[in-house]
Amino acid sequence: MTKNQNEEYKKLKRKYFWLRLLMHIPNFFKLAFRLVRDKQVPLYLKIIAYAAFIYVLSPYDLIPIFLLPFIGWIEDVIIFIICMKLLVNLSPPEVVEKHVKDIDSEMKQKFRQYYYRK
Repeated sequence: MTKNQNEEYKKLKRKYFWLRLLMHIPNFFKLAFRLVRDKQVPLYLKIIAYAAFIYVLSPYDLIPIFLLPFIGWIEDVIIFIICMKLLVNLSPPEVVEKHVKDIDSEMKQKFRQYYYRK
């Protein structure tokens, strides 16, 4: 790869970073759901995940929605994301890796079924 092509690739990669991130959100939720159900994940991590889910659904907020509407909703999302990242980052790496591979193989199988129908 020449220097010019490498620079173009880096620009393209930066340009579509958010799109790639959005495409992986469903897989991240699948991973979190699988980790919560896995017996090898410590109980305290499962409690953190459940607490985040309950917090998002509860009517009580740290920043009330009626005072700052958009910031109140964003705060819910940020707390939920932080808790889910804690769940993934603090879970045993071999368990996370196993679930990531399973999710990846499921996605590949769905892709094949969708695009290679006969």
